[in-house]
Amino acid sequence: MKKLRSLFYYTTTGIALGYLLCTLLFFSVSLEMMVGLGLVMYISLGFGVMLGIAYNRINFKYLFFILEGLVLAISLATGKMVNLLYITKESLSLDVPVSSIKIGFIIGFIIVNIINIYIVATLSKYQTILTKEEKKVQKAEEKKLSDLREEKTPEEIAKIKSKRKKQRIIALAMIVISLGVYFVSPKVNNTINHAFAILSQLDTHAVIEYIRSYGSMAAVISFILMILQSVAAPIPAFLITLANASIFGWIKGAILSWSSAMAGAALCFFIARALGRDVVEKLTSKGAMEGIDVFFERYGKYTILVCRLLPFVSFDFVSYAAGLTNMSFWSFFIATGLGQLPATLVYSYVGGSLTGGAQKLFIGLLVLFALSIVIGIMKKVYDDKHKAAKESQNNIDK
Repeated sequence: MKKLRSLFYYTTTGIALGYLLCTLLFFSVSLEMMVGLGLVMYISLGFGVMLGIAYNRINFKYLFFILEGLVLAISLATGKMVNLLYITKESLSLDVPVSSIKIGFIIGFIIVNIINIYIVATLSKYQTILTKEEKKVQKAEEKKLSDLREEKTPEEIAKIKSKRKKQRIIALAMIVISLGVYFVSPKVNNTINHAFAILSQLDTHAVIEYIRSYGSMAAVISFILMILQSVAAPIPAFLITLANASIFGWIKGAILSWSSAMAGAALCFFIARALGRDVVEKLTSKGAMEGIDVFFERYGKYTILVCRLLPFVSFDFVSYAAGLTNMSFWSFFIATGLGQLPATLVYSYVGGSLTGGAQKLFIGLLVLFALSIVIGIMKKVYDDKHKAAKESQNNIDK
C-alpha cells in the first residue's frame, strides 16, 4: 500500500510538472513546435513514474499542489484555461474537438486531487514525520559526502600538483595563442562569430547548410565547430551530431562527431586545469568545490554518461567541472570516450534515418533512459550519506 501511494503521488506530480512545462511553452511558438506538447508530457510522466518506483518515502508532500497551483495561476492570468484541454488532447493523441473532453478533464482533475489530499493527510500513518529538531539531529548524524573520499598520501598529492603545473603551462599557452589569433585576424574573428550565430539559432537545418557550404572542407569545419561549441558556446553538441549524420551518413558522421567531441572535451578539461582550484574556489566556495570534487571521484563516469545522453545539456560544462576536480585526465578521457560513444551512435542514426515525430519520440526515450540513471545516482548518493546513521542506529539497538 505504501508503494502504491508513493507511485500514485509521484506519477501525478510528474503529470503536473508536464502541464506546467507545456503551459510555459505556449509563450514561445517556435519552442512549442520544435519540442511538441505530447513529448514533454510523455517525458514528465515517465520521470514521475521512475521517482515513484525508486522512492517509498514522500519527501515533498506539497510539491504536486504547488505545481498544480502554478499551472492554474498562469492559465487564469493569461485567460487561456482552454490550453489545459489542448495539452490533454495532444498528449492522448485524441482526434476529437477540445470542448468534448472538458467534462472528463474536470472529473479526472477532481479525482486526482481528492486522492492526493488523502495521501498527504494520512502521511504520518505510513512514514515517520520528523520535527525540525529531529531533522537537525538526523542531519548531524548523516555521513557527509566528503567523508567518503579516498585519502591520499603527501607523496601522491605532491605528484598531482607537479602534473597540474605542467598541464596549466600548456593550457595557458594555448589560450594566449588562440585569443591572439582571434583578435588579430579579422577573417578568423568574423568566421568564428558567424559560426556562433549559426549555433545559437538551435536549428539543425541551419547548421547543416552552414557546414555544407564549405564543400570539400565540410568535415574539417564540422570538427572545428564541435571544438568551438565545446569551449565557448553553451549549446548542446547533438545539433552538430545530427547535422554530421545528415551530411556524411550516420556511420561516418558518428566517427566525425565522436572524435571531434573527444578533442573538445579534452580541451575544456585542460582549460579548467589552467584556471586552477584556488581561483575557482574564490569565485564559488571551497565547500562547494570539495563536494563536486568527491562526487566526480565516486560517480564521475556515471555523471559523464548522464550528461552526454541528455540532449539539452551542454557537454562542455561537465568537462570544465571535471577539470576542476581531482579526477585524473585519463580517467576523464576514458569515461568520456566510453560514455559518449553509445549516445553519438544513436544520435547519428536518428539524424541520418529518422525525421519529424519519430525523431522526437526517439530522443524522448533517450531522455527517459538518462533520467533513470540520474535517479539511480541520486539514490546511491542518498544511501551513502545515510549509511553511517543507519549503522549507528543498529549499534544502539544491539
